[in-house]
Amino acid sequence: MKISRLQVTLICTLLALATGCHFSIQTSGTRIAHKPGATAKTYTIEIEITDVSDSSNPVKVAAPKITVFSGQKASITDELNDQFITIEVVVDEGEQTIGTVQFNIAKGDRRASGKIITFVGQAAELQTGDFAVKVLIVPHPTDGD
Repeated sequence: MKISRLQVTLICTLLALATGCHFSIQTSGTRIAHKPGATAKTYTIEIEITDVSDSSNPVKVAAPKITVFSGQKASITDELNDQFITIEVVVDEGEQTIGTVQFNIAKGDRRASGKIITFVGQAAELQTGDFAVKVLIVPHPTDGD
């Protein structure tokens, strides 16, 4: 019987949650951490990075999706074809649930970095240098939702 990497990750996560221990998972550049007592609510951060250096021909550079537990940090790093992208996200619940996305982009000799803070469910966009970054934070449904 062949067990996939996802199945192993899910089994380890469930066991760790059940025993109340600290853990972190690193897969394909995404790191998810959990601490006992942390809110189990999760969010998916949808990010779209577009090279807008030629306004008549914008080119989508990347469109990662990162899943994160509320109050925890997750990050992703991608290096491909003379392009380096690093993204760190966190979603904090309070009176209003907000997410923070910090990014660094290097493509050839061009660089951009920034920070976007937005409400859950509300799209936000930041254009910096030759890049436009769009962010949407989507809550995962829970049994009570």
